[in-house]
Amino acid sequence: MVNTHKTQKVIDNSLKKDWFFLTERSDMPPLPVWYKIKNSALSQLYKEIYGSGVPWACFWHDNKVEHYLHSREYRFAIQRAGRILYSQKNLSEYLLRLKKSCAQVKIAAENFNKLSGRKFDNKQLFNEYDQVVDKYIISYIYGFLTWCTRALEHDAKTAIDKYAEALNKLDISSDQALSILIVPSELTLYQKKDKELSKLAKDYRRLLDRPYSEKFIRRRHPDLYVAIKNFINKYYWVGFNYDGPALNFSTAVKELWQTHPKVISCVITKSNIYRACHFTGKEKQFFRALEIISYTKDLRNVTDDYVHYCFSNFYQEVARRTGLTKSEVKFLWDEELKELLIGKIKITHGYLKKKRKFCAAIAKSQAVGLNQYYLGNQAQTCYKNVLKNSNKSLETSFTSVINGTIAASGRATGKVKIIRSVIDINKVKKGNILVTSMTSPKYMPAIFNAAALITDDGGLTCHAAIIAREIRKPCIIGTKIATSVLKDGDLVEVNAEEGVVTIIKRGK
Repeated sequence: MVNTHKTQKVIDNSLKKDWFFLTERSDMPPLPVWYKIKNSALSQLYKEIYGSGVPWACFWHDNKVEHYLHSREYRFAIQRAGRILYSQKNLSEYLLRLKKSCAQVKIAAENFNKLSGRKFDNKQLFNEYDQVVDKYIISYIYGFLTWCTRALEHDAKTAIDKYAEALNKLDISSDQALSILIVPSELTLYQKKDKELSKLAKDYRRLLDRPYSEKFIRRRHPDLYVAIKNFINKYYWVGFNYDGPALNFSTAVKELWQTHPKVISCVITKSNIYRACHFTGKEKQFFRALEIISYTKDLRNVTDDYVHYCFSNFYQEVARRTGLTKSEVKFLWDEELKELLIGKIKITHGYLKKKRKFCAAIAKSQAVGLNQYYLGNQAQTCYKNVLKNSNKSLETSFTSVINGTIAASGRATGKVKIIRSVIDINKVKKGNILVTSMTSPKYMPAIFNAAALITDDGGLTCHAAIIAREIRKPCIIGTKIATSVLKDGDLVEVNAEEGVVTIIKRGK
């Protein structure tokens, strides 16, 4: 394992406070996400891989959830993960285990989805669900490695920057070269979908001049209709995230119409770069490891997509049996779900309304001296205490400069558009600055319109970083606070040469 003084300093600088702000999302209600966090953090497998359980703190409020990791244990997990990331043999073995666990949970989720919930009593129904959850947790534990790459990313960036002169002869920057080197050699399902979508979009635009209804396309262009239906049948659950919806005909047509042909920044290949730059064996391992992590992230996310698509029908069945709405069911803790189904407790609409307003959950709570669950005012107090002892500032409204990590170099000035979910992507017009917690494949129409990208989260292998380098758009990631500080209409300068976002003028 590589553990230089500089690398250790990178880890220490990012984990100065008790709590590390990991991510903020708008599509993660408690039930679909909490059981995997809690049960993975408490598991023996987690301890074997990462040395100890890592305490999490999650806060649901204002239609979003914030995730924090306790820095002491997270630091140890990053260091322990180095045994995998910096060893070609260990990383290859890890990838095989991850693939196996993802395949197993997908089969289990598919079988569960085929079952008619009405044939089981409540206890049996929960037990069937719980068996899938057990397999899902294993895939999530392996997937946590993708959150432990801060040191590796620093080493890879430092390594590639040493070869700037050689890369100049290829007419590419070190950022662009790194993007090429860490693109997975094995296509992920997201990449396969994107490739087929681009091809189908060309056929659509050749025949039609705007989005049309399913009925119109079936009647006027039957071959195109069949091609779209085949595409939906193959990828209906890809990109489901935690809350859907699944792909249907109208959304497929919308995606086809919004899909732009990718601008290929260059025709330089990995082989070209390896011939031009005489990397050491250690440096090659940095790039190969990040390539595997890029693949791993997509594999983990697409597994999430399928599992939660299958669980969606289960949540609807629970709602039917309990008199709650589907959205209310997803705001239960896993213990509450079980006790509700076996008749041990009753859950009121008023309780869930209060819970949706503000609630908190702490995994490995005893390790950090906190309770496991908080509600209302107690949840807000817990949140404030964690926040003030974290790397996310309590007071961000007066900040005029935001710092982050350079993912793709360049400069741009434009008006901010905050994207909190896929329903916001139409807000981004040509020349706007796209600001979000993290991007996803569903954001591509907005990404093509944007002059630059800014994210709260992510590392060099995140979706925003890879896409921005590929299409040559300035991108600053990992700001932690961009979506909290910036507002729609703010005029900002994105300096992705120095990793700085400057607010020029506040919007009205």
